[in-house]
Amino acid sequence: MGKFNQNSGYGQAVLSGVHGIRPTTGKVFLVADSSNANFNDIDGLLTHDEEGVARRYSTIDAAINACTADAGDVILVAPGHAENVAAATSIVPDVDGIQIIGLGHGANRPVLTYTATAGSIDISGANTVFKNFVLKSSISAVVVGVNVDAAGVVLEDLRFEWDETGDDFITMVDVDGVNDAEIRNCSFIAEDAAGCAEAIRLDDADNVVIENNSFYGDFTDAVIVGEGAVGTNLVIRNNDLYNSDTTAGNSIDLNVAFTGKISYNSIGTLFATAPETAFDPGSCLCVENYVVNAVDESAALVPTTVST
Repeated sequence: MGKFNQNSGYGQAVLSGVHGIRPTTGKVFLVADSSNANFNDIDGLLTHDEEGVARRYSTIDAAINACTADAGDVILVAPGHAENVAAATSIVPDVDGIQIIGLGHGANRPVLTYTATAGSIDISGANTVFKNFVLKSSISAVVVGVNVDAAGVVLEDLRFEWDETGDDFITMVDVDGVNDAEIRNCSFIAEDAAGCAEAIRLDDADNVVIENNSFYGDFTDAVIVGEGAVGTNLVIRNNDLYNSDTTAGNSIDLNVAFTGKISYNSIGTLFATAPETAFDPGSCLCVENYVVNAVDESAALVPTTVST
C-alpha cells in the first residue's frame, strides 16, 4: 500500500502501490476498523501527525470531516471495509477537492450497502474523486444511489449491484444542475425485473463525460436518461449497454435536446421496437452506435441516416 510519512503527515507519502490516485501534496488518511485483518498493524502505524490530526478513522464520513478543502487530501478505504448507507447523512463527501479511493479488487473492494430507501451518497464537494467501491442495494426502491451535487465530480471504477431478489435502486446516479461530471469504468447491474428506472439520469448538466462503462439489467425508463432542462457538450462513448426490459427498454433516451457527441456505443435491448426507437440522441452528433433488439441477429447502425 505504500509508506506514510509520519513526520509531516503529508502527500510525500510513497503511494506508488495505490493505483488511480491523482498527484497530490495533501494529507493521506486511511479508513479501517477493528474487523480488518491488519488492524493492529495499521493502528500502530497511523498515529497522529505532528499537527495532531489523526491518520486512521473507522468510517468514511469521519475521514471526510478531517480533510481540508482544496488541499489535495486523499482518503484510502481498506479492502473489505463495509458500511451501511441508511440516510443521506451516512456518507457526505462535502469537502472540495478530495479523493476517496477504495483499495482492493473485485469483491474485496469496500462495500457500501444501502439499507433504507432514503439512503444516498450526496457528493456536494466540488472536484471530488470517488473511486473503486461496490455499492449494493439491500432494500427495494432506493431512490438515488449517488447524487452528484457539485461541479467536477469524478465517479470511477464503481460497481452498482443488488443484494437479493426485489432489491434495487430507482436511479443509480443522478447528475442534476451541475457541470463537468465524469463517469467512467463503472458497472451498473440491475435485476432482470422491473424496479430500476435508469442507471444514469442527467438534468441541466453541461460537459458531462460518460465513457467505458457497462450496463446490464432491466431499466424501465432507459439506461441513460436526459430529461428536465437541456445540457450541452455531452460526451457518451465506448459504453456497453444491455436493457432486458421488454416493454419500454430504451438505451440512451435524451428526450430533451441535449447537445454533444455520442460515439462507439454497443447497445442491446429486449424491447421489440425499431432500433432507432430504442435510441434517442437528442440533438447530439452520432458516430458508429449500434443497436440490436433480438437474439441471433446483428446490430443495426443508428441513426440510419448517414452524413454525405
